Amino acid sequence: MQTIASSEPIRSLELNGSQIIILGTAHISQKSIDEVSRIIQEEKPDTVCVELCASRMRSVQDPDHWKKLDIFKVFKERKMWLLLSSLILSSFQKKLGHGNIRPGDEMRKAIDEGNKIHAKIVPVDREISTTLKRAWWNVGFWSRMFLFSTLVSSLIAKEEISPEKIEEMKSDDVLKDLFSQLPSRYQSVKNVIIDERDSYLAQRIREQAAVGKKIFAVVGAGHLEGIMKNISEDRNIEHLDILPTKGFWDIVRPLLFPAIIISAFTALYWFGGKEEGQEFLVRWILVKGGLAALGAIIALAHPISILLAFIAAPIGNFNPIIKPGWVAALSESWFRKPLVEDFEKLGEDTETFSGYWKNKVTRIFLVFMLPQLGSSIGTFIVSKQIFDKIIKFIGAFF
Repeated sequence: MQTIASSEPIRSLELNGSQIIILGTAHISQKSIDEVSRIIQEEKPDTVCVELCASRMRSVQDPDHWKKLDIFKVFKERKMWLLLSSLILSSFQKKLGHGNIRPGDEMRKAIDEGNKIHAKIVPVDREISTTLKRAWWNVGFWSRMFLFSTLVSSLIAKEEISPEKIEEMKSDDVLKDLFSQLPSRYQSVKNVIIDERDSYLAQRIREQAAVGKKIFAVVGAGHLEGIMKNISEDRNIEHLDILPTKGFWDIVRPLLFPAIIISAFTALYWFGGKEEGQEFLVRWILVKGGLAALGAIIALAHPISILLAFIAAPIGNFNPIIKPGWVAALSESWFRKPLVEDFEKLGEDTETFSGYWKNKVTRIFLVFMLPQLGSSIGTFIVSKQIFDKIIKFIGAFF
């Protein structure tokens, strides 16, 4: 282990005849940006590793990447949850920035300074889509909803983070305390987001030691100690890129509720006759469709999006492809495509309640979520009425 003078958390070691320097940063710290620049200029590494995946590095290097995003295609391919999660995290980080500092500026600085000395630039993080999917499928439905609501509420909060607090974020003890306070049911999320990526980052940095003589890696301070624990041993990390597969319950669960509802309608026809069955069928259509359309109206959706939400809601429980929120958002993204400035103003617009409707990106997601919520409420209301009626018929029969 070598020692390199630095005002920031830093580690240095020899591995296979190569020197590896790893700098821990806060992603919104001016000191971190300055230190990245200083170390590259003084140490002149032949390889610069950054805590970015290949797709995020392309976004960092391409300031106009939002211009190339086809949000209609995102919804068509059902990647809206991934995009929404990424936008929430990005927007939240932007709110923490001070002055002209943007989240990830220390990574941009590392890439820029590395290019100046003709160093090899290597993204060493796992693809963000893989990380999010592995984290998402490692918790149950209610835990997913809790985590998602926490992320959304973080957009509304207007907490000021002082420069001193930013510097404190580089402390390993603070970061360990943060994750130690998570309920045990979220341990799997911490494993995916922190522990797995510690191993992944360590191995990817280690691989560069086989081809370079001096490697400089820029990572978040929270990964520093985990990387040091893993980097001395060569590991197979292929399994960390594998997406989770659906289990038996994940396959059966979407079919279970439609089967129950169909059985309930059949029972209504059996006990109450044709008129009773038709009455509840009409109620199913009007209540679910009406509440889904109301959700779209609240989201200020396009008239065609509102109509499609109404049509899709009654059949959404029986067809996994046709969901009112998805159909309405697909329509909305076709008729009202967001502008580049909508993406750029996400952090600013989400600071106010009205901003969610003002910004075309967040409004599309409102059009996605509110009709779905309305349809779900309608399902609960009519289902309860159906089962109450069946119980009444059964009681009268016996």
